[in-house]
Amino acid sequence: MALAAPGPLARAAVSRPGADGLPDVPGMLGDRVANEFWYQFDEATYFQQTPQLKDAYAAIAAHVGGNPLTGVRDAWVRTGTAATGYPETYAAFLRPVRDPLRVISDAQVKVFRFFYGHRYDRVFGAMSDFAQGVLFDPRRAPVQSEVHTMNGDPPLAYHTWHAYQFASVLLDIDRRFWTALIPVNGFAWALQLIARPDTRTVNPPLPRDTVAQVAASWLPRGVRRIDADLLAWHRAGASPRTGGAPGRAG
Repeated sequence: MALAAPGPLARAAVSRPGADGLPDVPGMLGDRVANEFWYQFDEATYFQQTPQLKDAYAAIAAHVGGNPLTGVRDAWVRTGTAATGYPETYAAFLRPVRDPLRVISDAQVKVFRFFYGHRYDRVFGAMSDFAQGVLFDPRRAPVQSEVHTMNGDPPLAYHTWHAYQFASVLLDIDRRFWTALIPVNGFAWALQLIARPDTRTVNPPLPRDTVAQVAASWLPRGVRRIDADLLAWHRAGASPRTGGAPGRAG
């Protein structure tokens, strides 16, 4: 697959990445390609944002009146838990920043496509490993986050990411990709609630039966069902744990 990618991503692999095309990283544990995927995903979307991506997040921050991550999630919760009008009200609120949302989507989808092409089974595996906290990458020691996983307990960054994903579906931005990923993101959220991984020490994998049961429950759900189930955590009386905060993926 030919891809004009930023420097760090272009150097991540020789041709299509695979275990033989990636350099050894002493101390790394877990699937080599999945580790590289999450490392490069964070590089592209967080640590080494292009000027275009920085501008996109700045435009969204100005639109929501604050943090572009929590601001979009708050708009999703606000419109999604209102009595009427959803999801049209959510789409209408974000339509003025459709172009910045497209820039953000493009940056993320490029990394997925570079490492996994159209193999959603492999994307599922990377998300499963991520949620369980079994990917240990010593290159993240400087930021004290050696385990590729979502931060927070509960890890509400999955909800933030969903808010962006669902907005992309509603506004026809990489609709097919995000429609496929939304159930996988929901699955990863549910799985991490069980695993509760440490972010600095590699975690033991969950029993295969547990992973299979969570997958069987979440993956068949449609986008609207996933959306409703995640919003349920934010409705009055749901009383979710509130220790999480959105941030980079892992």
